[in-house]
Amino acid sequence: MLKDLNVDQARFVAIIARNARAQRDALLGNVAENDLGGLEPGRGEHNPTAALGFEPLPPEAPQTVALRDSIATLSETARWELYTLMRIGQGHVAAKEWHRGLSEAELLGQNVVTAALLEDPDLHDHLTKGLYETQLA
Repeated sequence: MLKDLNVDQARFVAIIARNARAQRDALLGNVAENDLGGLEPGRGEHNPTAALGFEPLPPEAPQTVALRDSIATLSETARWELYTLMRIGQGHVAAKEWHRGLSEAELLGQNVVTAALLEDPDLHDHLTKGLYETQLA
């Protein structure tokens, strides 16, 4: 399944993503969902701040820089595999359809794949779930 990316690299990126999320949440003040108003969807994303991604953080924030650097050091194929793990963790690709996730990543290109990874505030959870679903955890 994994060829260029190893499980430890995926876990490392997940840990950095968790720290970036904590930094982002601290900046947002950990506002309760009820305080934000709006309707809670019956399906899909239930976190109203998820659409913000890591945008509230300044680009030079230490955790954002660390996340960006950890993804940038990966090879092209390793980034595709990381993207596929994320998509499996999101529930958009079945673990049995690993090849479909890789094909999607290849079609999107490196810039879009990298941006998708960097804009997912739940990247830690999605990577962890992706590793679990693919029985790599």
